[in-house]
Amino acid sequence: MAIPNGSRRGFTLIELLVVIAIIAVLIALLLPAVQAAREAARRAQCVNNLKQMGLAASNYESSYQTYPLSNATNTSPGCGASGPSAWGNWSGQAMMLPFMEQTSVFNACNFQLTASQFDCFGVAWYANSTARDTLINSFLCPSDGSTMGSSGARRINNYYGSYGVTTDVWNNQSTGVFAHNAAYGVSAVTDGTSNTVMWSEGLTGSTMINKRTSVGVTATAAFLDPRAVVNGAQVLNASVQGALTSCNTTLASASSVIDSRGQFWAVGSPGLTYFNTVVTPNSTQYKWSTCRTDGTAAADYSSFVNANSNHSGGVNVAFADGSVRFIKDAVAQNVWWALGTRAGGETISSDSY
Repeated sequence: MAIPNGSRRGFTLIELLVVIAIIAVLIALLLPAVQAAREAARRAQCVNNLKQMGLAASNYESSYQTYPLSNATNTSPGCGASGPSAWGNWSGQAMMLPFMEQTSVFNACNFQLTASQFDCFGVAWYANSTARDTLINSFLCPSDGSTMGSSGARRINNYYGSYGVTTDVWNNQSTGVFAHNAAYGVSAVTDGTSNTVMWSEGLTGSTMINKRTSVGVTATAAFLDPRAVVNGAQVLNASVQGALTSCNTTLASASSVIDSRGQFWAVGSPGLTYFNTVVTPNSTQYKWSTCRTDGTAAADYSSFVNANSNHSGGVNVAFADGSVRFIKDAVAQNVWWALGTRAGGETISSDSY
């Protein structure tokens, strides 16, 4: 049957634009939900990574009666040194590899040499490059992950062990679970393993001047415990507070990026594999990532290493009992300090964070 002339009809331009507008609105409504679902999955994976690290540390402690050393001393001297190198030594993460189903990487580590130090012949740097530069997914938060530094080298560690509130990063003691060149066991965690932070997450360095940036200042900030009580309130002592202000000033005037945070999971050093609970997570007051106070602009052996993340509202934290909890950015400073200490004698309720 023939169709009468004039009865054929297509979309008018207005109708087409209306359909496109409706599709655009639907996409706009759907996209946030998809992004939220993806972030929920990434956050869940981050929690699983921290649970694995907490379990590995507990199993290590069960086997050796201490948690792993934060930097395991090697037997090779640094350039010009007569004894073992003090820098570039192996991290607790490296020590835990066999407890994280990473025995093959552990076996590739030459523990008689440092993990990364350039000794007089460059032996350690090259001998351990295969193990040291291995990307291990359990050490990367999916919401951040491996970033590229200005030198072209990847930053491959998002998880950091706690020194507590200690800012003297060369001290053979600390207020946290880990310490420079020393090891604690469960018996040293007298505040209770469920009240003591063991691991937290931190963003890796990048080429942007922002909360990933490391700064360097010259200031007095080396304290086993920098807290003081003034008029009945717990505060930071004046030297440490002044150092934090200097860190802010340096960031504000920064013209170049120091982006080495998280460069190695294998090297035991604050800024690379350890942090402290002096500054609250994702702080808007102290927007840098790490601050070193010996005048050197570098992340490693920084006096202040902050917990931060790309998760909205806070960071994931593994406690010494193996549990993982979400600590809000709004956590009170004295509560964050207390969570970091293993033997401070503080009483903290779970609803305070």
